[in-house]
Amino acid sequence: MAEEVAEIFSKHIFSSKYEDLSEKTIKQLKVFLLDTVGVGIAGSTGSKLNELKKIAHTWSKGKNCTVLGTWDRYSRDATTLINAYQIHCLEFDCIHEGAVVHPMAAILSSLLAYCEELNNLGHRTNGKEFLISLALGVDIASFLGICARGELKFFRPATASGFGAVAALSKIQKFSIEEIHNALGIMYSQTCGNMQSHVEGVPILGLQVGFNAKAALASMDLTKAGFPGPKRVFNGEHGYFKLIENDDYEMTYLKENIGKVWMVDQLAHKPFPSGRLTHGLVHAIKDLKLKHGLNKDDIESIECLVPPGVYKLVARPIINNLTTNYSKLCAKFVGASFMINDHLNIETFTEKKYLNNKDTLNFAKKITMIKNDKLNQKVLTPQKFIITLVNDSKIEINLDYVYGHPKAPLSEKEYLEKFSICCFSSTKKIDKNQVNGMIDYIFDLENKENVIDFFKTI
Repeated sequence: MAEEVAEIFSKHIFSSKYEDLSEKTIKQLKVFLLDTVGVGIAGSTGSKLNELKKIAHTWSKGKNCTVLGTWDRYSRDATTLINAYQIHCLEFDCIHEGAVVHPMAAILSSLLAYCEELNNLGHRTNGKEFLISLALGVDIASFLGICARGELKFFRPATASGFGAVAALSKIQKFSIEEIHNALGIMYSQTCGNMQSHVEGVPILGLQVGFNAKAALASMDLTKAGFPGPKRVFNGEHGYFKLIENDDYEMTYLKENIGKVWMVDQLAHKPFPSGRLTHGLVHAIKDLKLKHGLNKDDIESIECLVPPGVYKLVARPIINNLTTNYSKLCAKFVGASFMINDHLNIETFTEKKYLNNKDTLNFAKKITMIKNDKLNQKVLTPQKFIITLVNDSKIEINLDYVYGHPKAPLSEKEYLEKFSICCFSSTKKIDKNQVNGMIDYIFDLENKENVIDFFKTI
C-alpha cells in the first residue's frame, strides 16, 4: 500500500520553520508575493465583480477584511472569495509549470484574510510566520500537481491549491500533525473545479479557485472545532489521486524532494495576461520581431508544434464575437495580437478595438497549431515553430523554456514594471509613492511584526 501523502504533507507542514528557508527562497517568496498582490489589484477590474460582491456579501455579513484594489471591506469568507477570483481572473498569476498549478491565488487570498481576522482579534502574524506559511502552501499545491501524470479532468489550480491553502492556514494556526491531517481530509470533502469552464472560457473558471480558498478556511474552522476528516485523503480507494487525477500518479519526486526542494523556487512569472500555454507562441513571435526584424507582412504562415496539453487547452479556433475569457485562452488570437499591436496588456482582452481588430484576426489565419503526440500531456515544452516567409524561406524556432520560466526569467526591472502596471490598472487610483511603499514593505517582510500593516501603505 502506498504511503499516504496526507501523512507526508502533515509532517512536513508541522516540522518546517522559517530558518529552513535559504536566502534565495526567501527572495523568491517575496518576488511572487509582490507579483500576486499586483495581479490581484489589477484583477479589481475583472469581469462580473460587482455582481460577485453583491452576492458574496449576502452569504456572510461583516466588514473585517480587505479586498485588493478597491480596499473595500467584507467578511473573511467573502473577501477570500473575491481576492482569489481577482488574482486569477486576468490569467496573470504565477504558475508552477511542472505541476500545472497556479498556487498563489487560493493560498494568498485565504491566508491574508485569516491574518487580518486574527489581527482584528488582537493576534499579530509576523513576516517570518507569514513567509514560511506561504512557502508550505506553494509546496503542497505544487507537489500534488507534480505527482499527477495524466490529462487534466479537473481544474488543478483550484483543486490542488485548496490543499495548499489548508497547509498555509494550518501553519499559522499552529496545528498538530493530527490536526493538519484532519484539515486536509475535510478539504478533500469540499474540493471542486472542473475543466469545462476552461474549455468554454467563462468567468466562473477563476471563481473555482475562490471556492477552494473559502473551503480551506472552513476546513480550518471545522478542525479547530474538533471535526475529524478522512485519513486516506490522497491514496485511498476513493481518494484524490484515484478520482481527481484519474489514478495516474507517481510519488517518487515527492518522496525524494519534499523538505529539500522548495517549490516556490520553481515558479514561473506570467509576463502577459493570458493563459500560460499561449506564451510559447508569443515568445516565438517576440523573437521574430527582435532577433529577425520581421513584421506581419513578411510572414506567410506559422506552424506551431506543441505538446498535447498545450494543444488541448489553447489550440481553440478563432470565433465570432470573441469574449475576454475565451480570447485569453486562444493561442492564435494571443499570438496574432502581439504581432499586430506589439504588446499584450489587460486592455488587449477587454476592449473591442483589440478583440475585433481585422489585422489581428487576419494574421491569426496564418497560424496553425499542431499536436505533438510524442510528448507528455503535462509538459509545456519543447515547442517548435516553423515560420514560412513570403519569399518561401523558412525559420525554425525551438523553445525549451518559455519567457517567464526560472530558466528564462523576468529581470528585476521587468517584474517591478509588471507590478507597477498592475497597480496603475487598479479600480481605485494608486499613485507612484503608494506603489513604491508596497514594494518596500514586501521586500522587507521578514522584519515586520504584523503583516497586516501592509494595508497602511495604501
